[in-house]
Amino acid sequence: MKKLSNRLLKLAEYVVPGSFVADIGSDHCLLPIFLCQEGLVTGAFAVDNKKGPYGRMVEAIGEAGLEDKISHSLSDGIEKLDPRCDTVVLAGMGGRLISEILTSHKERLDHVKYILVDAHTDLEFVYEALAPLGYEIEMSTFLIDKGKPYDIMRWKKAETKLSYTELEKKYGYFNIRHPNEAWREYYARQIEVSENIKKALPKDSDKIKELDAQIQEIKNILKIGE
Repeated sequence: MKKLSNRLLKLAEYVVPGSFVADIGSDHCLLPIFLCQEGLVTGAFAVDNKKGPYGRMVEAIGEAGLEDKISHSLSDGIEKLDPRCDTVVLAGMGGRLISEILTSHKERLDHVKYILVDAHTDLEFVYEALAPLGYEIEMSTFLIDKGKPYDIMRWKKAETKLSYTELEKKYGYFNIRHPNEAWREYYARQIEVSENIKKALPKDSDKIKELDAQIQEIKNILKIGE
């Protein structure tokens, strides 16, 4: 079996032991196979909506000898979610797609206690989808994997619906309060990029004001987390 990437290892760490996990967009089924082989879950449900990845997924399950532990489906998102699933994982997707998948069949989430994601773009869409669906962010880790920034998050079904500020949705609830070193380094580089863009712009460009606001916003967050 292929070695798990750092982001998939972190997602595996976030899975509550004894869960029944659905992996949406599973492709090679790396995460469900790992979770089952390590005895971390009672079972898994692997989903993909393309015939090629689905075929690879079924083949990988067979090669691992886990047909009795991992069921599978060629379907869209959570449309045919196994009712045994109490945890849903959406990995390798941007926030916009994560939002679309969850909100298009939200009735399927009635028995889902945890939702795990690793959004690498459009983080605010995750917050704008999950909070109204009745979930609260329980933990998160920012990391860089193969050059891409990821927010690994675990959301838990909440007793009451919560809301988040625009800043929390844009940068991440825990990132604002406790930015880790990877987050600090990534956004320090973003400040440098913005400063270089400013130098190339005409001095009367409206874009400069926008970049200055973004730079100050990030600096404020970094100071809060000191």
